[in-house]
Amino acid sequence: MALEDQETQDSKPIRLRFTRRRLLQAGAAALMLGTWAPVPASAAINIEDRLSPKNGRRPRRPHTDYIVLHTTEGKEASSLRKVQRLGEAHYFIGTAGKVYRIIDRDRIATHAGRSMWQGHSVIDNYSIGIEVVGHYDQDIAGPQYAALRELLRQLKNLYLISDRNILTHSMVAYGRPNRFHHDNHRGRKRCGMIFARSDVRARLGLDAKPDRDVDVEAGRLRVGDPELYRFLFARAPAVRPRPGETAAAAQVVVAAPAESDVITKDFSAWQIARERYNDKGTIYALPDGRKLRGNEITDWSQIRAGTRVQMSEGEDTQGFEGFLEIPKDGSTARDLAGEDYASRTTIYFFPDGLIRTGDELRRRPMRRLLEHPPSGTRALVGYVYGGYVRARRPPSSIAGIKWNYPSTFYRLPDGSIVSGDGIDASSIPARTLVFYQN
Repeated sequence: MALEDQETQDSKPIRLRFTRRRLLQAGAAALMLGTWAPVPASAAINIEDRLSPKNGRRPRRPHTDYIVLHTTEGKEASSLRKVQRLGEAHYFIGTAGKVYRIIDRDRIATHAGRSMWQGHSVIDNYSIGIEVVGHYDQDIAGPQYAALRELLRQLKNLYLISDRNILTHSMVAYGRPNRFHHDNHRGRKRCGMIFARSDVRARLGLDAKPDRDVDVEAGRLRVGDPELYRFLFARAPAVRPRPGETAAAAQVVVAAPAESDVITKDFSAWQIARERYNDKGTIYALPDGRKLRGNEITDWSQIRAGTRVQMSEGEDTQGFEGFLEIPKDGSTARDLAGEDYASRTTIYFFPDGLIRTGDELRRRPMRRLLEHPPSGTRALVGYVYGGYVRARRPPSSIAGIKWNYPSTFYRLPDGSIVSGDGIDASSIPARTLVFYQN
């Protein structure tokens, strides 16, 4: 069924006007190129609504520049439940080719987490996320190819997105400084890695892909995983089906970068678990028989070669460029925020309720808090301290269109934190603070 026929009732009039306008633009552009092919009224794609409970609270994107492809790294049923509950994708494609709509396509889904591409951070705000059941280093099934190819074709026409702007999660995700990397770094995820292969993209009707990472070239990020970086931006040879096998049925096993669950002198905990290296769900089985959870480890020198890393199945929940914590994400302010640790756009939340920006903490007598933040201190990096919501100062006058973004945070008077897509603008208590991305 065509995408327009699958919209929810409350947003249908707005979206039909929007898509018609974009289709007219697409038609005009295609006529200039001599390649006009109209989107059919009904295409061979089976879409079923499984809308997230967060769908109605998610704001509309200001514009759509990218499509980001993900792999679940887990089983279909459990992955679908998680993605639906948290609103972590616009579409979800099962192994039989069934497509589920999770978030309306012009609203924000929280699928990319900490991300950057071409200087734009928080790619969620500018992209459509598609979750495909499978693993980053294994080919998807034939019915998934057919469904994803048609879904991409329709979305490309609706939003005028070029093939080069159809990205993998592994391309856009980046990590903050940690004990393994001193800088913001590319390589935080391998999710969706298979969709960087030229032969896989060809089967999806994609003729081009990014050939470089401009954020690395511009010095905004450093390469944290050289093998992955080379894989993402290399041209892969086409894989031909075996005799008697159709192209759609040919199963391709990606020649992935080195992979292991055992720590060696050349293979660290970060390379195995990425940002889940210090998570309570990551278990380290030491050679002496002891087992430690990631969040229990304070002395990483004891995690020696031969330690086996055990992780739960599935991709971790997509976090924003949001809260980082001492000592979970580092032992110093610089560990959390890098060179921005003393900036006005780094905001610290201390266990006793004190909230200060980095530049405020540089001054005496508060410098000691910046130099030695207590355990439990949390930080927002790249955020604006918006101040208090008041009757004549509503959230929209403070944060603009970002007032209800999932990446905007409200600190209520009782100390609790609510994200923008969970706030009720009509009943925000007095002395509520707003923090939104810079």
